[in-house]
Amino acid sequence: MRNPLLGVFGSLILVLGFTGCEKMSREQQGFEPNYLYAHAISVSQEVNTDQPLTDSDQLLNLWFGTLDEPKVPELIEEEFPDLLSLENLQMAAGPPPATTEPGDRGLYRQQCASCHGESGQGRGPVAASQNPYPREFRNGWFKYRSTERQSKPLKEDLSRILRHGLGDSQMPKFTKLSDRQIDALVDYVIYLSIRGELERKLLNAAAFDLDLDAGDRVYDPSNAEKAKEQLETASKLLNEVAGAWERATRKVEVFDPPKDFPIIGSETAENRDRLAESIEKGHKLFLGEVAACSKCHGESAKGEGNQAPDYDDWIKEWTKKIGIEPTDNEELLPFLARGGLKPQALKPRNIVAGHLRGGREPLDIYRRIRYGIPGATMPAAAMAAAPGGPGLTNDDIWHLVNYVLSIAQIPTPTQTNTQ
Repeated sequence: MRNPLLGVFGSLILVLGFTGCEKMSREQQGFEPNYLYAHAISVSQEVNTDQPLTDSDQLLNLWFGTLDEPKVPELIEEEFPDLLSLENLQMAAGPPPATTEPGDRGLYRQQCASCHGESGQGRGPVAASQNPYPREFRNGWFKYRSTERQSKPLKEDLSRILRHGLGDSQMPKFTKLSDRQIDALVDYVIYLSIRGELERKLLNAAAFDLDLDAGDRVYDPSNAEKAKEQLETASKLLNEVAGAWERATRKVEVFDPPKDFPIIGSETAENRDRLAESIEKGHKLFLGEVAACSKCHGESAKGEGNQAPDYDDWIKEWTKKIGIEPTDNEELLPFLARGGLKPQALKPRNIVAGHLRGGREPLDIYRRIRYGIPGATMPAAAMAAAPGGPGLTNDDIWHLVNYVLSIAQIPTPTQTNTQ
């Protein structure tokens, strides 16, 4: 059992480990507890999360196994049998292959851990040098998907990101992986996300629902009667988290293309004039107050708007949301010691450059405008509640799609995975 107490000596060890000296074996350490989120709760709620962090870690290892030997929790096997494949998890988990070629074991550590971290904490050995930082999976937030804003992505959404990468970032295309290997990594990302989100829920339950001063525990295996009740409570939380992934397939809305004008790529000689009109309407909407795209992206759409610099939710969670400014280096030190990366302000997308993360198909862009980008500062569109009312219509969004596609260049090929 790891000691999560973070005194001066413990913080020093963490700083050394989190700034590139991660030589200690994760096989020995197991999954890294979420020290960062636990400390954010401690600061905001004025509670001690040391014991809840230890209890949560013990329970999670019981249900999810280790970095080398993952498990599918029994509840998921029984209630959501198609969600996670143990065979896929075993292919993704474990030490990386001895060769540079992808194999039947250790895919995640070979292909993903250097950026995303072995526990999915978004802080692998090379993460600090990147902008944007690699995604953390443990909180269950995903930016690019085909489902509604508050929903989980489909497995197909994650597969597409692995296959096509994210332009103008360090997320490459994984062109050397087979379909089976891609499926294994997708399941493993979901596995890390479910495990990490459950850990957060357990820590929240400890902070808000338990009397920690009276010795209440998240999980106490030494007390059989208490442990049974605690496992039942944790099972309900796990059901919530896993169920959200299962429900994602029912959270895909169908958006039909417009009837009165074409979308770029489908125009004909007969309707090109209507396409030109649509592009011009999209341009006006882009500059207007309702869509307000130019506030961030700038009138030139090159990412040079007047909006003040802001941060994504991964950073805000342990800074602004608990009363700490992301530029306050002294206040940030305890969080950096527990796994936080120095806050980076978001850069609005340069649309003209053409790096349209999440896909450049018209429907991809429609969904990003309609739903926004969760976790980032890209908001969901303000839709009109009734015809003629304030807000955007479906046709308005398609006009914006046409405008975006009309100005977005085709970028040079993105980085390809070469491991």
